[in-house]
Amino acid sequence: MTQERASRGLSLLPREHGAYAQLGFPLLTALALGDLSFAPVLLVVGIVAVFLVHEPVMVLSGGRGGRARREQGDRARRRGVMLLAVAAIAGAAGLWLAPPTARFSTVIPLALGASLAPLTIKRQEKTLIGESLVSVALSSTMIPVALAGGSGVRETVVAFVVWAVVFLLGTITVRAIIARAKKTAVPSRAVHLPPLLSAAAIAIAIAIAIGGDVPALAAVAIVPTAFAALIFGLLGVHPRNLRRLGWSLVASNVLVLAALLVGLA
Repeated sequence: MTQERASRGLSLLPREHGAYAQLGFPLLTALALGDLSFAPVLLVVGIVAVFLVHEPVMVLSGGRGGRARREQGDRARRRGVMLLAVAAIAGAAGLWLAPPTARFSTVIPLALGASLAPLTIKRQEKTLIGESLVSVALSSTMIPVALAGGSGVRETVVAFVVWAVVFLLGTITVRAIIARAKKTAVPSRAVHLPPLLSAAAIAIAIAIAIGGDVPALAAVAIVPTAFAALIFGLLGVHPRNLRRLGWSLVASNVLVLAALLVGLA
């Protein structure tokens, strides 16, 4: 009885906490850029349902171990079927109500998501390439949502690129911190690349803002996260402080969100 209760108490929510921010901030941006109508809201419901189905799939595929599959298999199967049904119904309804541009744009997140399949099958989604691709794929979910709400293509693309760069910098910085702490030899480029990329991102953002092709505040929206990544990269933070780094990046993401919404308004 105790084992059964413990099994039932285990969460089937995704364990990759960073992915919540990588999905949540772009979707909040998308909803804020457009009109809060049925189409974008339904698309968000469908996207979140697909995101939540990841953990049941991991359990059923053995990705969480044989014991989890034995003890939670039935519950994971029921949860997965329910979430897929919600995703199909909400997604189909949202696309039906959305304009053609939003429907066509779903190709982007679908293609990026499909590109993750080989890495998932090979259990390589935790590599730098895998985590980077995940961050871009999650960011891209905002594109059809924003367009479904009536946001302009230019504003939508700018917001997507900003979030993709922001999350890539965060991912690369965290991976470099972990690599630095390993006892095996780490190539110097793996340690010094994140600060260089962060500095380059800041310089490019400022140059774009000065050029005037993109609203200045939106162009420099990446600066808070890029600056945080630069500082943490230069300081050589120990992995025990990754939680602090994570919360610092989340705080910087709030500034990114505010800059995008004001700059693209």
